[in-house]
Order: sequence, then structure tokens, then C-alpha cells
Amino acid sequence: MRIRSLFLAALALVALPAIVAAAIQGPVPCEGGKAGRYPCRAIDQASFVPLNDLSNDPEDLAGDVLGWRHEASGREFAFISMSRITVRAQISIVEVTDPESPVIIGYYSQDFVRLFSMAIFEDHLYAVVGVVGERLDIFDLTNLLTVSGPPAALGPDVSVAVPARLARLAINSETGYAYSFHGNVHPDDIIAFDLNGDPENPQQVMAWNPASPAPRSLECVLYHGPDQRFQGHEICFAAAGYSYLAIYDMTDKAHPVRLSSIKYKHSNTPRDTALTEDHRFLLLADSHDENLPGGNTRTFLWNLSSLTAPVYFKSFDGSTRARDLELEVQGSYAYLANAASGLRILDLRQIGAKKSKVREAGYFDVEPGLSNTSWFGAWSVDVLPSGTVLVGSVRQGLFVLVPRL
Repeated sequence: MRIRSLFLAALALVALPAIVAAAIQGPVPCEGGKAGRYPCRAIDQASFVPLNDLSNDPEDLAGDVLGWRHEASGREFAFISMSRITVRAQISIVEVTDPESPVIIGYYSQDFVRLFSMAIFEDHLYAVVGVVGERLDIFDLTNLLTVSGPPAALGPDVSVAVPARLARLAINSETGYAYSFHGNVHPDDIIAFDLNGDPENPQQVMAWNPASPAPRSLECVLYHGPDQRFQGHEICFAAAGYSYLAIYDMTDKAHPVRLSSIKYKHSNTPRDTALTEDHRFLLLADSHDENLPGGNTRTFLWNLSSLTAPVYFKSFDGSTRARDLELEVQGSYAYLANAASGLRILDLRQIGAKKSKVREAGYFDVEPGLSNTSWFGAWSVDVLPSGTVLVGSVRQGLFVLVPRL
């Protein structure tokens, strides 16, 4: 979906200090500014699953994390990707229905291929794997409900060949279309697959080159925001190139259109975007702008009154210079994986006020003591329907957190 799995392979080449093996931990409340050894505010640790339980390979680093809820049973699961120096794809699967008592359900692991990205649509997980991202492995997640004697060795239900070099994957859960793309700064095709007929037999319906600036990430929705011209259209928002927000209309797969491509100030490497639930505003994370003079962690805020002319109107500047790697909006809050400063939660309830205001509502530092510009720490974040927050920490493992907002 984004740069994470690719970059972790490079991180694994860095000489790492020894990490002391840890055991699975249960609940630790945030009291007096700390949850155990972790600095925090308004976020409790429900549990923690360390790397040595997620993988038996001491070279592994944790990467992307995704959450899934089985609606009929209410059971919830976390999927966390792993990476190491030698080429191997792994996804570790943890049940977090009781967030204070995580259970490792199983592992998907395959040598001599890489896991580039993963995404979930309804009851299926899709993983882009291969030497250069030439295969889509598809998992029926309902099979997790009947795993006996966990942890179990798990494999895909179906493997499908796809155009090579499609390293990233984004799925619009409202339309059932998956978008795969290379995700670097050089223009390359966005490939669309229809998952609606048979989720285990995706049909390619589009190959389109959006031209420069190329998307690094995609977030696709059925748009219901203020720009009446595009109500009900399938709109995709991209952190693009080195300093752009790009917006595409993907409604007509035969004739997709780039609506806008806007360069913004104080930029370097845009990495991720997240829409507010009313589609009036967009938040953008840039993972390198902290290298600029005076650059604390900056979340760029955009007004989407016009999709053909979106306006960057202000930023929220954090209290550290940590890199912001991923963000997600749920309800009135934004959840940011900010590497060295951990999980940060922003209160967006006043973002649309006459004097727009965004404030930090809580934080949880998953690896204290890192330098500001480190790529370690909080790599990814996802929020389950229950409100449980999953954070993938590169050298620590999986944090299962419960905010008090």
C-alpha cells in the first residue's frame, strides 16, 4: 500500500544494537506520564506482543499492521508484516478480540519472495508478493475462525499473477476496486482490479499512467464532500512525487482523470494521506520535511472545497522532529505513526471552525530514547471498529493500545 515493506529491507542492513527478548505483556495503564517504561498521555497499553513471539528469526523487523473484524462473531485480528535482510515474506496473525489477552493464531511465511504490501477487502486479505511484486496472494480470513491448536502455519487460498513491479496496494472498500501501483517517483501505471464478482478471482479493469508526479500512496473513496461536481464519484487522493497532493477521478475506468496536482510549501517527501469523515479536509504526512530548518513533525491540512483546486491552509506542528510515516482518521481523531515519537493522536473536532484548531489529544512512545530522525519506532497504525489501536513498532513488535479520549 505504501513504502513501508520496501524500506524495511533497507533498514535491516543497518547495524542494530541488541534488543533484549521480551515476553507478551498484558495491560499497563498510563499513569503519571508513563505506561511501564513507555512515555504516554491518555493512552493505555492493553497488551504488547514482542518480535520474538511474532517471528523466530532474530533478523526480522516489524512493518505494516492491519486490523480486521469478523462482523458476525465480533472477533478482531491484527496482521503484521515482517522483513529481514534475506528475502522472505511473512505475515504474523494475532487475535486481539480481548485486547488484554492477545493470541498468536498463525504465520504466513515464504522464502525467496518479498512482501511488498497488503490490504483487506471484506473477508479477504490481499498481499503483493514476489521478486518484483508480480503475484497477488489471497487469503480467506474466515478460515482463521476455525484454526485449531494455534499458532498454525498458514498459506494463501489463491495466488494470482499480476503485472510486475506493482509494489503497493490500496482497496476502496465502498466500491470493491483494488488499485496497485509501483509507488516511486517515476510515472508508472495504476492497475485497477474488480473484486466484486469473485474476491478470489480479481479482474483487471484498468491500466492507466497518471503521469508525473507519480503517486506514493492512494486513498480511494466514494466522494461525499463539498464539491458538488464530484458527489458520488470514485475519487482517489495521492501523496505524490516529492512535494505534491494529487487527486484522481477513477469513476470511469476507461477514462480516469487527474483532477489536480498541487505543490505545497515546506515539503520534501509526501508519504500518506487521510480524509476527514465528511470529506471536507485532508491530512498529509511528509516523512522528510523534518530535515528542513526548524522542522518539527508537520501534518499538512488541506481544504477540499474544490477537488480541482485544493488548498493547503495550515499545518499542525508536533513537539518533536520525528518522522511521520502513516496516518489514519477515525471519527473526530487522527492517529499518526510518528517513528521516534510513537503513536500520536490529534483531535480534529475544531478543524472546520472559523479559527481552525487541531490539538494533540494523546501519545504513546513505543521505543523511548530514539533520535528524532530515526526510522525506527512506530512504523504503522490501524484502528479496529472496537476502538482498539494497533501499532507496529519496527524493533519492538505489536502494541495493542486503548486511548482514553
